[in-house]
Amino acid sequence: MKKSNHVLDQLSDYLDGTLSKAVRSAIERHLKTCKSCKAEYTDLTRVWTELGRLPDERPSPQLRDRFYAELELQKSARELHVAPEIRWIDRLNNLIERLWPKQPAVQFGIALVCLLVGYVIGFRIDGGGKAPNGDVDQLRSEVINMQRLVMLSLLKTESAGERIRGANWSERITLPDPDVFSALFETLNYDPVVNVRLAALEALAKFYNETEVKKGIIGSLLRQTSPLIQLALIQVITTVHDAEGVAALKELLKNKDLNKTVRERAEQRIKEIGS
Repeated sequence: MKKSNHVLDQLSDYLDGTLSKAVRSAIERHLKTCKSCKAEYTDLTRVWTELGRLPDERPSPQLRDRFYAELELQKSARELHVAPEIRWIDRLNNLIERLWPKQPAVQFGIALVCLLVGYVIGFRIDGGGKAPNGDVDQLRSEVINMQRLVMLSLLKTESAGERIRGANWSERITLPDPDVFSALFETLNYDPVVNVRLAALEALAKFYNETEVKKGIIGSLLRQTSPLIQLALIQVITTVHDAEGVAALKELLKNKDLNKTVRERAEQRIKEIGS
């Protein structure tokens, strides 16, 4: 059977129960005749069962203190290299961040109103043809900056649900900048809630072809202790069959305390990439 006729890419959705009845029936018929897909399905079912038995991860009380201590250290080091004169655009951004409301509902209300006004004005400018293209570009740049501020604000809230919303909000940003990637990696590596970290990883995975993003995701694999996060990272890293991904998995396997399910999955992916 040709590779294109396999159902490997649909097995996760099949187990998750998100497929239509017709598609599920087709997959079930395929699994009865395809040994390779049946074997993958059996392995994946076992992984899901093991994940269901994992206890909820609880960070140590010292994690928050260490994080903020490191953050203050980085801020102090950065301030030593800041130019004495701050551009007016930097002062404006600082003012916006100080005045930006902390309540998520108010944030979304302001953001949506600004976006709506921006798009309406942009439509009128483009339609009338009376304004130079530079004004349109500036307006679009302001909309992008507003989207960026909304995302960064949501990632800083105390609510885990709002932080997940912030990670998902990054999808609205067409051209993420280093600050966006930095905020997502900070969430992926240090957020105390596993689901928030998974949302950040999902947002970053869309840009895995970017060198710095790829480097950061591979580095995160060796930093994480949650089996669920490790399994998700392995899936992202092995999407591209390259030497860097294999090297990261081999380095992960050196951890003697590695979860059994994670170890088996890493070994399996190394074998598949090698073949």
